[in-house]
Amino acid sequence: MNLRHIEVFYAIMQAGSVTGAAQLLNVTQPAVSNVLRHAEQQLGLKLFERIAGRLQPTPEAYDLFPDVQEIFGRIGTLNRMIEEMQGGRTGRLAVAASPTLVNAFLPKAIARLKTYGAQVTILALPTAIAVERVARREVDIGFVYGPVTDPGVIAEALAESDLVCAVHRRSPLAKHKVLEPHHLASTSVVSTGRSTRIAVATKEACDAHGLPTPTVSVEVNSSLAACLMAAEEVGVGLVDFATANQYISPDVVFRPFRPKVVLHLYLIFPKDRPQSRTTARFAQALRELVTVNHRPAK
Repeated sequence: MNLRHIEVFYAIMQAGSVTGAAQLLNVTQPAVSNVLRHAEQQLGLKLFERIAGRLQPTPEAYDLFPDVQEIFGRIGTLNRMIEEMQGGRTGRLAVAASPTLVNAFLPKAIARLKTYGAQVTILALPTAIAVERVARREVDIGFVYGPVTDPGVIAEALAESDLVCAVHRRSPLAKHKVLEPHHLASTSVVSTGRSTRIAVATKEACDAHGLPTPTVSVEVNSSLAACLMAAEEVGVGLVDFATANQYISPDVVFRPFRPKVVLHLYLIFPKDRPQSRTTARFAQALRELVTVNHRPAK
């Protein structure tokens, strides 16, 4: 039986007549009769007998019907899945992002996807590892600090942010409008590790101005953690302004750091791989969230 045979057989079993099957399939009655005749010839079996003027399924037809029902059940499932894909109500999404950016932006971006029922996996990873995961196609999208030079990814410069100092409001340093390396020499500094983009960008900016790079006393994995440390008066946090925008505490104030340290935010995608509707929707949500309060990338 080919698919057309199966479709006509199923319609006749449902409708109980050739006329009813023709109406279900939106074709003529002779067209249904011809397909049924051809199916029976192919099978070498009678599927229906006309008894007392009515079409009655043969025992062979009843034997075939459960399997045919299962086929159409799976087709129905397939059609519903396609409708959900078309409406963006389903899909899988794996995201790799720098921990600071996970805390600052991903909750709101994911909230925008919630309506569509996507299954989401978020991996908070150091930038280098996040880029590697995207290049190896282990995740659908990355959100990281730049620059990004891996040839296995497509990098989209999204926005720029600045490094700022998170200071407890009772600290004497809170009185300054701007904080420089010499201000931080006599206090504990809390920030991300030496190999992170925040640390590397800070060193590059200080070196360019002939200034000492602040020594980090307490290493944390994200700017949010540094803000929390500042709230407990552990020290001054060197944090991304993106986090400062998201973190609200009556005990912490933020001061610009000089020399100016510019942080570049990137979306990255696997090279030579089409984006799913869910990935595209998530990327657009991030674009909107990030560019509202940050400078567009140059």
